[in-house]
This record gives sequence, C-alpha cells and structure tokens, in this order.
Amino acid sequence: MDAPDDLLIRLASALAAAPPSEALSERLCLAARDLAGADGASVNVSYDEDNRVTLCASDKTSRRLEDLEDVMQEGPGFSAWESGSPQGCRLESKDAHRWPNYVAAARRVVSRAFIQAVPMRVDERVIGVLTFYQSRSLPRGLALPEATLVRLGAATGAALVRDPTALDVVLDDGPWDSRAKIHQATGMVMAQLRITSADAIAVLRAHAYAGDLTLEDVARRVLERSLKFRP
Repeated sequence: MDAPDDLLIRLASALAAAPPSEALSERLCLAARDLAGADGASVNVSYDEDNRVTLCASDKTSRRLEDLEDVMQEGPGFSAWESGSPQGCRLESKDAHRWPNYVAAARRVVSRAFIQAVPMRVDERVIGVLTFYQSRSLPRGLALPEATLVRLGAATGAALVRDPTALDVVLDDGPWDSRAKIHQATGMVMAQLRITSADAIAVLRAHAYAGDLTLEDVARRVLERSLKFRP
C-alpha cells in the first residue's frame, strides 16, 4: 500500500508528464488513470438536482459509460456519490445486478470490464466521483488497492477545489455548457408537454435510451427544433 506522501509524489509526477496545454481536470484524469493502471478514467462533479457534470473523460469508452449513468440515473458512480464509499462491478459477472439497466447498456459498449467508482472527498464532503474502467481480464482488477484509490480520489478532489479555473462555471464551451443546454431543453419540453421539470428530464432520458443517444444529443435536437414533443 502506498504511503500518502508517496502517492502525492506519484500523482505530481504523472501530472507533470501530462500535456501542459490540457486543462487541470483533464491532466488529473489522465494522471489518475495511469496511476490506477486503468484503461480509462473520468471525473464527475455536482450530482445533486440533475446537475451532474462529466468534467473530463480520458477516452470514448469512458465518456459513453458516463453518458449511460446520466441517462439511467444509476450505476457505480451514483452509488459512490450517495454512499460516500467506493463502488465497483464486473460487467460480465452474473452477480452484476445492482444496476440492471446500466449494466445491460454498458455491456453493449464494452462486454467485459471492471468498473470502479471512487468518491472525491474534500473536508469530509463528497464533491464528485472519479471512475475507472479496466477492460483487460485481470483477476486483481486495478493496479492500486481500494484504500489507495480512496486517497487518490481525495487528492484529485482537493486539486480541483484549490484551482481557481478547474471548476469554472462560466466556460463558453465544454461540460458546463453541455449541462446548460440540457436545462434549456428541459424547459422547452416542459412548455411543449405542460409537465414538470422532473417529468421533462425523464422524457429526455427515455428518448436518449430508446435511440441509444446521449442526453446531450437529445437536448441539442430539442434546441435545434429538429425534435419536438407533443401532448
């Protein structure tokens, strides 16, 4: 098991090796992925009140797995956020039934994988979740033990909170802009169907699931008025 100081040194070294042109959140994501020996990683914040935002994902598979959690509203990430403890599952396992809708959809993205979600805890408060996936068939899973992954999640969260731009909510493009579009589309569906906000976002998620789309894809179509809902 890595000592806390050793883990921080390894994280700092991995950050230094990442492209300096990338945003801090992206460099942290890549560094955490490499330290954990994972095939992919993602960083998510603000799970409350339909404001869940994927700050970054290291690859298309990680991004799609996060999209599925957003659509299904279940999965290791949501459970890690709610419980404040690490959550994991093997998609190919017959026992992977805690999140049946998520697992069934995730298997269409990557048939065999171990997914581990770790809460990013800062000053006893969970600010988000760091999620890894490992598609190679390794009995031991990730390269770091769970206790070290918890410390890695805390270190990643602390780095995000202490950087003045990492969680900037006024970005013109990127994850926050995508979430703003989803909120705008939700408002349009509310007006079209004369339903509540909760029901409107449920309609968008259902449409995304039925069409194997991301929630952002559906929101963009609503905003472009190529997709309209009728009572």
